[in-house]
Amino acid sequence: MPHHTFTKLAQKLGPIIYLQLGQVPTVIVSSPRLARLILKTHDHVFSNRPQLVSAQYLSFNCSDVTFSPYGPYWRQARKICVTELLSSKRVNSFQLIRDEEVSRLLTTLSAHPGTEVNVSELFLSLANDILCRVAFGRRFTERVGSSNHLAAVLRETQELFAGMSVGDFFPEWEWVHSVSGYKRRLMKNLNELRRVCDEVIKEHLQRGETGIKEDFVAVLLRVQKQDNLEVPITDDNLKALVLDMFVAGTDTSAATLEWTMTELAKHPEIMKQAQEEVRAVARRTGKVIDETHLQHLHFIKSIIKEAMRLHPTVPLLVPRESMDECIIDGYKIPPKTRLLINTYAIGRDPNSWDNPLQFNPNRFQDSNIDLKDQDFRFLPFGGGRRGCPGYTFGLATVEIALARLLFHFDWELPYGIHTDDVDVDEIFGLASRKRAPLILVPRVNEGL
Repeated sequence: MPHHTFTKLAQKLGPIIYLQLGQVPTVIVSSPRLARLILKTHDHVFSNRPQLVSAQYLSFNCSDVTFSPYGPYWRQARKICVTELLSSKRVNSFQLIRDEEVSRLLTTLSAHPGTEVNVSELFLSLANDILCRVAFGRRFTERVGSSNHLAAVLRETQELFAGMSVGDFFPEWEWVHSVSGYKRRLMKNLNELRRVCDEVIKEHLQRGETGIKEDFVAVLLRVQKQDNLEVPITDDNLKALVLDMFVAGTDTSAATLEWTMTELAKHPEIMKQAQEEVRAVARRTGKVIDETHLQHLHFIKSIIKEAMRLHPTVPLLVPRESMDECIIDGYKIPPKTRLLINTYAIGRDPNSWDNPLQFNPNRFQDSNIDLKDQDFRFLPFGGGRRGCPGYTFGLATVEIALARLLFHFDWELPYGIHTDDVDVDEIFGLASRKRAPLILVPRVNEGL
């Protein structure tokens, strides 16, 4: 894992390291103090993105929010995402979708009580279904095998974004992609994405103004018609923006749920405390758990934060690139230097956290660290201008899913598996996920 390697290097060499990765000068920072310098003090210098090969193809020439170069188009695209797609009002408007999809998950689990379940797979399906309904107006698992192949196409997109390519480190060697078949694979997926998006857009245009709640495609089609845009939004820009919401949100939400349940499986006493909290809240209100209860579930929120501290889903954040020369901690950083922020190392820094390798949600109960604040000891969503604009949407899914899973079920490890047997080995990809799927045994809460 690159973030593990960089963490070990930082322990030996210090919190700021220069590496020549192929032809690309790269700086890795691994401390809260340096992260603050990058993300706050000098954020204007480090707000650009390197043009990665996969993004050049699958983000329609880097025209999404994540990978577009810093400038007027990016500022407009981010504003659209923040005000139109991911505002508090918009996130709340998708509450019914989250509720319906979590209920589908609970129904699936209730049909097989006392049997082993691959919850990793279920979490990914949950996140995909929610994001697909929100983005495209249809469930991820609908119509597989039909002409649009939506599920298969988007899975391939996620895999391609997760990979690394020779051209990202040796730009002059991009010809290797033609020989290896990588370029052909990218082009095939790009053409399929165009076809899928064209079909979805056509459906929306034919449907017209039906009065139903807008999904992301409908919102962007409406915004595209506005005459006060600083930069016109092309059809390819629209496709890039809506796919960005899907690709960026699914793996990270699923991975956060997976790591949280993994740590709870390893610490049954903490799981029991969380179940007592959510069930006590339900008893007081006399209602089934829904999103109105989340404000009262302080311990469960702390559990999620602690899981994200130990297992950040994007451990090196999305790479940045310096636009001008900058002095960081006495070191001269030239323009066009790639910069990585090792949030994995920052979250395990013994100078910032007591017993940093211990899973202890109480550390967030006893502190004022909040996801809305820029506490640079804890950066699961990055920060500064290029921080994740959709973290509230992802958290809404994680919080309600976890609360209802703990309310409706008691959870056990499979027969013969002990808490020490639950591994936390990772696989590095679009999001850092558990290498082996998490297998648990749900039993329906007898108190229901």
